[in-house]
This record gives sequence, C-alpha cells and structure tokens, in this order.
Amino acid sequence: MNSLVTLRMEDDCLVPYGQLIIKYKGPNPFKAVNATANFMRKIMEVDAVAYWERDFRFNADEDPSGFMQKSYVNKGLDRFTRVLVEIIIQGAQPSDPMKEGWCEIKIGGVLKTSFGGNTMFTDIKNPLIKTFFWFYDKYFHRKQRRLYLDEFCRRRLNELKRAYQESLNITPTGEEIIT
Repeated sequence: MNSLVTLRMEDDCLVPYGQLIIKYKGPNPFKAVNATANFMRKIMEVDAVAYWERDFRFNADEDPSGFMQKSYVNKGLDRFTRVLVEIIIQGAQPSDPMKEGWCEIKIGGVLKTSFGGNTMFTDIKNPLIKTFFWFYDKYFHRKQRRLYLDEFCRRRLNELKRAYQESLNITPTGEEIIT
C-alpha cells in the first residue's frame, strides 16, 4: 500500500529578520516572564490550552539569578492553516528587584499550512485532488495566507513587542516596526 502524501507550506512570520528582539537593563526584568502567558493569550486570542511553556529555568544559587523561558502559542486559523508563535526570554534577576538586572526577549513565529494526506480522497498524489488544491490555493488560500501573515504574524507579533516594552517601561523610539 502506498503512503498518503501531505503538502506542507511554512512561512517565517518575520522575513527577513526572523525575530523581534528586545534588550532590557533595569529593575525587575523577571516581570517579563510573569507577563508572558497573559500577553500571548490576550494578543493571540487563544484559550489556555493553546499556550504552553516548553522550558523554564531559574538558578536561585546565584545573585543575580539567571532565568530562561520558552513559551509557545499554537493558534488554528482555518482548516489547513495555523500559526506557531515562540517567545524566548533569557536574563538575570537580582535578589533585590529594585537593583538592575537584564533580559533579552526574542519573539518569532511560523505560519504553517497542510493540505491532504488524511485519507485516500485527500492524497495529493491523486491528480483530481492535486488539481483541486492547486485551484483552491491559487484563487483563494494564497490571498488568505497573505492576510494571515499580515494580521497574525507581523501585526500581532509587533503588538507583543509593544506590550513587553510598555511592561518594562522601554521607550520604543527609533525602533523599526516590520510591516
């Protein structure tokens, strides 16, 4: 029996940069970690089940204490497409939160689309299905993916960046917003 074939497309949300990066030096940098779940769930408009933290590290043996967190949101946009947003926060928090610490926040994402491969009626090797998906992608879904890239990638990731900047009292003067 032949295996079923799935057509997959992935677009980096922030081409050509790959990530938005925020560098912060000042009091209480750990508040960026504390705000992440709320920021991501609110801005990406997802429930708790779509948000998860894959990695969290905190070294309490040092002063300042090093920390690192990787957080993700997986939001379904339509039957075929989803956006995966990743935030990595790394820094050092002094035991006195009023003393200067630092953190670096990296925000990125990928738009993923998968067609077919679930049953023999959606197998991309089938010429009829291949023609249908080509037509569907060319005349409908490609335009919709561009809208997704603008809305759920560029605009919302920049909104996440602004939320962190406001939380950490960083003035976003002179920054380049990707459009």
